This record gives sequence, structure tokens and C-alpha cells, in this order.
Amino acid sequence: MKNMVKKIPEALSELLEIKGISTTNVMAIHEQLGINNINECNTAVASGQLANIKGLTAGKVENIRRALKLAKDTRIQLWDALLAAEEILRAVKQFPEVEKAALTGSLRRKKDTIGDIDMVLQVKAPLRKHLIYKISRLPSVTRIIAAGRERVSILLQNHMQVDIRLADQKNYAAALLYYTGPVWHNKWLENQAREKGFLFSPNGLSDLQTGKLIAVDTEEDIYGQLQMTCPDPELREDETNITTAAKHSLFSLVTFGQIKGDMQIHSNWSDGEESIERIAHYVLHVFPHYQYIVVTDHASDEKTTGSLQPENFAGQSAEIDRVNQYLGFNFIKKGIETDILEDGRLSLTDEQFKQFDWVIASIHSGFSHDNTDRIIKACENPYVHCIGHPSGRLIGARKPSPVNWNLIFERAAATGTAMEINARPNRLDLNDELVKTAIKNNVKLVIDTDAHTLPHFDFMQLGVWVTRRAACGKHDILNTGSWEEIEKFKKNKIQLLKKG
Repeated sequence: MKNMVKKIPEALSELLEIKGISTTNVMAIHEQLGINNINECNTAVASGQLANIKGLTAGKVENIRRALKLAKDTRIQLWDALLAAEEILRAVKQFPEVEKAALTGSLRRKKDTIGDIDMVLQVKAPLRKHLIYKISRLPSVTRIIAAGRERVSILLQNHMQVDIRLADQKNYAAALLYYTGPVWHNKWLENQAREKGFLFSPNGLSDLQTGKLIAVDTEEDIYGQLQMTCPDPELREDETNITTAAKHSLFSLVTFGQIKGDMQIHSNWSDGEESIERIAHYVLHVFPHYQYIVVTDHASDEKTTGSLQPENFAGQSAEIDRVNQYLGFNFIKKGIETDILEDGRLSLTDEQFKQFDWVIASIHSGFSHDNTDRIIKACENPYVHCIGHPSGRLIGARKPSPVNWNLIFERAAATGTAMEINARPNRLDLNDELVKTAIKNNVKLVIDTDAHTLPHFDFMQLGVWVTRRAACGKHDILNTGSWEEIEKFKKNKIQLLKKG
């Protein structure tokens, strides 16, 4: 057996860490298919060639597929992945063997969908075998996919895969940085390190000549050795941001704590589940830094289910006044969400809009059409302050509308109309790429949750992450300002339209 292990190419040795895969199996892959490294193995897996090797059952092939991250499972929305990841992270942090732990990969970079969960644990080498046993016994774990000296891959009860990298104290920071990725960024760092006389890998930063490991405790230390500012994980997918970091020109990104209020909320006056009073008490308790919220129930002149009817505007307004009086300040603002109809008209009149502090116009039909003109017509209405979920996408269910974004953003800027970043997990609309384009066109953005029930208010952080991936600062987001600043924004829109 030892002789057989010696014959296995070193580049294939990690296959031995996969559950159920023996040296005989790896030798068969090597000899029968002429495979000498993991890249060649990936190709063989993708083409189905492993099915022809005697002794490789379907279960073993599936473990290889998962261990090499080739499983074609549906991607998970960020919010669902984060909930599952934080649960398993909390669990492993309870084990005394674990000195440090952090999420990595696309989850740490806050992509809108996630393939699997990645994390790094700082664990002393002698304790790792026992730790892996403990992890395998967690109630949420279905099975171990692969396990070795530096990693363990597990499958959860919810069918999500978790890939855990194990590091010592001396290489934890490098592992955290490397496995946060993405791949191109690691390659870029490797090149930068080589130019400066270093070797960068998940095992650490070392002197290229002597091989001596450079003492680093944090990611900031590694970037510092490479004469760079440490970019936030959300920025690491964009080459422009990394170039900026190399020039020490990064500025502070917007944070959740800078958000002053939620500007799209639905109550039980339309299709929401909660009363305005209960919403106000909940938000003030859970988000004490908020200065205002805007109730923006769906409204239409047509008798549609789940819409606030014009004859009820006065009643809702009176309820908001009553709750504000009880609270002792004007916390709840009066808003509305109106439909942009097929011909570009709105579902309410300008006279009706004048009753409200904030008007959102949204498309709720005809998503497969080019809706450029519909959105622009709404922007040109002096009483429309914001376009809701502008692209119309539903992640995994509906593609964005095919529109001319440059033209839309140009007209939004010219008319002083904000664009919404709807923070619902299945929307995240605008996405980070469109946010970048909006910012380049000087369009103001509003982050809101489109909350229909109390737990939805937590989604605000998702919207903040979208803006951080787009390198937004506080000045780009309208609702990081006071309500007085929002009133100035509204007045500016009127002036812009008068100038024509």
C-alpha cells in the first residue's frame, strides 16, 4: 500500500482526503485515464469518465464531484446562505479546539447568490482529527465529504455544502485572505508579492529567497507588506477597486449604522401584515438609530386586491398622525407606491400624490418588454421621487427587463429622481453592477426593505452590502441623510424639471 501511495502523483494526493476514496481508486484514475493533476480530474468528472472505472460507485463519484466543487446544485440566495452559515459557524466556535473562525468565499464577499459555504478555522494541528469528529456529530451535518490535515468538507441537512479550511496561528490571516478570493484576486496578489520579493499562498507570506515566513496577524498586515490599503471583502471582485487600494486611495464605504430610515414599508392598509403602530414600535426598538420610516402602501384608483384605495387615504393619514403624536415626534412619514402602467401613466393622479411625503413608482407587469420609456415617463413626473425595484428581476425566477440603463440613469439624474435598491433577498434590485453605473451618472440611491412583515426589516443589511460591492460611500445613498436633506432632494427635483 505504501508503494502504491508513492506512485500516486503528488498533484492527485488530495483525492485521498475524500470520504470513501482509496489509494486503489486514485491509482485507477491515474493509470486508466492518464490523469496526473486535479485540473485533468475536473475534466474527467465533468465528462462522466469516472463512471467507467471499476470500484468507483456513484456515491464515490458524487463525493469527488462535491470535494472538487463541481456539484451543479442550485445557487442559494445570500440571505438563506447567510442564515445557514452563521448557524454552523456558531456551532463550531463552541468547540474549545477552535481559536478563531470566519466565513470566507463568495459569502464573505456578499454575492447575491452562493454556491456553497466556505470558512477558515484556526486550530492547532494535533487537535484537528478530534475536531473533525466533533463536527461530523453536529445535528445539522449529514455526512463528511472529505477530510484531511488542512480541510474538511461537510454536507448539511439542508443539502448545502460547507468547505472548512484549517490553519495554524501563523497562517490563519493568509488563509482567510486567500480563501475569501476570488481566484483572480489571489493571482494578482501572488504577482504583486513576487514583484516585491515575497511568495503569497494560503500558508502565508514568505521571503522569496529564504523561504522564511513573514510574521502577520491580520489581512491588513499582508496588504501592508505589499504596500497596499486593505480593501473590504465586498470590493475584491472589481479590478478597479484593487488598483485603487494599491494607490492607497480607497474611501470609506457606507455602513448599516449610517442608514437613517427605511423608505419602503407596507402595512395592513394594503398587503402588509402589521399595523402602522406595531411597525413603529418594533422599528424604534430594534433599530434605535433610525430617525424616520416611510409607510408606502400600494395604492391604485382601480379596485385591486391588496391596494390602498383613495377613499382610505385620509383614514391612513389620521392613523399616522395619531401614532406620531403618541411617539412624540414625526417618526412615520406618509408615502405611497404607485404602479407604472403599460403606457407609462401612473395609477394615481398628481393631485393625489401631493398628499404624500414620498412617492415610489414601480412596474408590476410586462417585465419581459423594453420598459425604458415607462420608467423615463415616471421619472419626469414632478411628484415621483423614486423608481422602485427598477430592473424587475426576481433572482432565479425572473430576468431583468431589457432596458437602456444609460438612458434611464441619464434621465433620472436630469430629473432628480432616485433609484431604489430593494433589499428583499429575491430582488436585490438594483444589483451592484447597475449601482456602479447609476453612481457614474450621478443618480442618488435609496436602500429600503420593501417590508411586508416585521422580520423583513432585517433585510436592510443586504441592501447595504449591494452598495458596498459597488464601492458606494455615504454621500451616494439618500437615506443616510436626515429628513430635512430628503426634503431638499424633493425640492431640487421640482427645480430641475422647471428648468427643463
